[in-house]
Amino acid sequence: MFKFLIIFCCTGLGGVLRYLLSFIPYLKSTDNGVLVSNIVACAIMGYLLAIPINNPMVKVGIISLCGGLSTFSGYIAFSYISSPSPGNSMLYHVMSIGLGLLFFISSYYSCKSLFA
Repeated sequence: MFKFLIIFCCTGLGGVLRYLLSFIPYLKSTDNGVLVSNIVACAIMGYLLAIPINNPMVKVGIISLCGGLSTFSGYIAFSYISSPSPGNSMLYHVMSIGLGLLFFISSYYSCKSLFA
């Protein structure tokens, strides 16, 4: 039951953080909020997973927090609604996945070098 509670709370916290990101003026006036929340989640996950922690529940909490912050359904809906042409939709997919991986890898290894 304790594991369920950790996952529930961390996922809810991630969703609240995603909601709070929507109050940033630039993200509110454009539909870039989904892209930014996904990239921020990748960066946070990279930093937090690089910290040497032996407790697997902490890592599950980190993954559920970032899962609540990022949103795959919003990513798919935004790419479909805002980019009806295949070229724009493909560019959005490449940007989202590429920037997400770039931010995850760079944050992971920059934090990992602090603990080496």
